[in-house]
Amino acid sequence: MEYKVISGDSHIDISWMPGNLWIENSPASLRDQVPRVVETKDGPVWIAEGKELGAFGSRGTGFQKVQKGAIGRIDKMFQAGFYDGQPHPSTPELRLKDMQMDGIDGEVIYGLTGAGTLFENPELTRVLYEVYNAWVADFCNTYPGRWVALACIPGYDPKVAAEVLRNASQLGLRGADFMVAKAVKPLWHKDWDVLWQVAAECNMPISFHIAGCQVRAPNDPEMAKEYLMQYQATQVSLNQVFGSEFLASIIFSGACERFPEFKFVLGECGVTWIPHVLNRMDEEWDDRFHKLGYSLKPSEFWRRQGYTTFQHESGVPRVLDIVGEENVLWGNDYPHNDGVWPDSKETLDEDLAGVSEETFRKLTRDNTGKLYGFLD
Repeated sequence: MEYKVISGDSHIDISWMPGNLWIENSPASLRDQVPRVVETKDGPVWIAEGKELGAFGSRGTGFQKVQKGAIGRIDKMFQAGFYDGQPHPSTPELRLKDMQMDGIDGEVIYGLTGAGTLFENPELTRVLYEVYNAWVADFCNTYPGRWVALACIPGYDPKVAAEVLRNASQLGLRGADFMVAKAVKPLWHKDWDVLWQVAAECNMPISFHIAGCQVRAPNDPEMAKEYLMQYQATQVSLNQVFGSEFLASIIFSGACERFPEFKFVLGECGVTWIPHVLNRMDEEWDDRFHKLGYSLKPSEFWRRQGYTTFQHESGVPRVLDIVGEENVLWGNDYPHNDGVWPDSKETLDEDLAGVSEETFRKLTRDNTGKLYGFLD
């Protein structure tokens, strides 16, 4: 099919998934612990491990309550018909209509990786992810060419992560989402090499999507009550900058040196902070960390193997010569409230005003299309 715009970062959250999916597809030993939807006096809610997680159709992995008047983007989504009581993200026909409304021809779908960190039982996390991975592979096949889904892979054991990734590759998934902020070992630890090796062998880019990193929070109820908005504003404003740790960690780990076919993506981490971090990494490399013995400078590894995604960032054109036109992917972040659906066209026209047609096409189609196989 013909593609004009491909979103390199869109989502399906657990709150929109079929409520009986894990009951029907999990081993009997875990069936009483897996997520499922139950009816309550307040409506359908998700439970797992005997605990209530949140309402069906709520906001993101954290099951935040959806209400009008609190967030401008949520209000726009209400007006566009997203919150009509139907599970748009997990229903192929409804999702496709939402894409057409927004002018999107294809999507890279991030899944419910963050939900796996809610569970105490690591075996339950693996089952959660592998059932989802099989489901989303089938979902993508309903309208071939419209969607590429990223596998969810666990962070509690590098060998298990590698096994889940290889299984996902065999299902036809074309990349993976790895919640590095909650991983059992730091990203620069060599034990993760087993994962990077499989990623390189299977041509599965690994995405480090923002989630799980926290700024300093109020430490008592009174403080939380008085300063909640200040804390939330600080957290939300700095979310994307946490990608700087992912960038420095993966490059200084030596993974890009040892596995030159390995590719990584800073999911929803933005663009305009990257020149500063690359400059600092190169300076420190030249000064003392060249002793690590890698064959390229950090910025050179980045240009060869790294990518980042953004959704609304007016300064992107001014830093492309440093970050690299081939290293930036645009995504609308559907259906999250910090995304730009259903205003993707207007947002792109605003953020990328003045760039050449070729550059516009790279950021909004070619780079994502080539990385994930839309444009084979």
